[in-house]
Amino acid sequence: MVPTVTNVNNVSIITGEYPAEHGVFTNCYYEVEEDREVYMESPEMIKSETIFEKASRSGLKSVLITVKDKLRTLLSCGVDESFSAEKPARWVVDYIGRPPNIYSSEVNLWIFKSAEAFMQKFSPDIIYIATTDYIMHKYPPESPEARRHMRLLDEGIGLILDKYPDSVIGITADHGMTAKKTAIDLEKVLAGKGVKAKVVPTVKDRYLPHHSNLSGSAYVYLKKIEDVKKAYDILRDVDGVEEVLTATEASQRFHLPQEKVGDLLVLGEVDYVFGTLTSGVIEDVDLRSHGSLHERVIPTILYGVEREGEIDENRLLAQIALRGLEIV
Repeated sequence: MVPTVTNVNNVSIITGEYPAEHGVFTNCYYEVEEDREVYMESPEMIKSETIFEKASRSGLKSVLITVKDKLRTLLSCGVDESFSAEKPARWVVDYIGRPPNIYSSEVNLWIFKSAEAFMQKFSPDIIYIATTDYIMHKYPPESPEARRHMRLLDEGIGLILDKYPDSVIGITADHGMTAKKTAIDLEKVLAGKGVKAKVVPTVKDRYLPHHSNLSGSAYVYLKKIEDVKKAYDILRDVDGVEEVLTATEASQRFHLPQEKVGDLLVLGEVDYVFGTLTSGVIEDVDLRSHGSLHERVIPTILYGVEREGEIDENRLLAQIALRGLEIV
């Protein structure tokens, strides 16, 4: 889903819907009437029924385990049991030990160990495990750190498969990751041309060590609606901007809620990011981030179920999960 950020895609996965239907279209947006930025972390923001709610209606038990507590909070609609590595369940800590730091490789293995312990203790019908992408933000795929992390993920998945070989398992990602070299403060760009606006990077959340709130896309909320054409022309000519879409165009192309995405959606070239800068309009950076169209290609792995047709969107895993549970 676009934008390629955590909240948008996790909600798409657990609902099987596009952002226009489920309502979560970014990590953070600008509430114009209240003049404030809002993190999309509340389960009340999800407008569609989740796989957990559908499972509950059928008398089935579901569990949600995440590394980031913001995801535990956001995705918890209809879940019977949930905890995060930031706020772990006491009995899990007593059983397998305290979770490692959330900014580590080891925390994802801990999440799988806690999931396996939960399966032993409660025998849930469906379990959703959300790992963290901190290592992917810090290291490229070919690095020793990244390869070690993948081995830990593989070990974690193996814990589940070894004890529950008849499980149906779906593995996918909420977004890809690419190296970024240049950051641009679009709000300052517009201000320099006489256009007042609030520009919110779509990746923005409370986990700054991941991406420094620099995103491959951003929503633009103009102070004056009559400035749309002028802002569009200004942003389109900025080096590093791949596309500029109006709210209508963004909604139609990426299934986004038109009334919420501001006036413009700006999409960056592969090695550019947008966000608030302290020293100027443009800065050289050395980080790995996401949010643009260049992080749309992600893996989808299925185990224990036949693939029915091509799975070209991560949201389709919800439908597979429901079929596996014989829920309609």
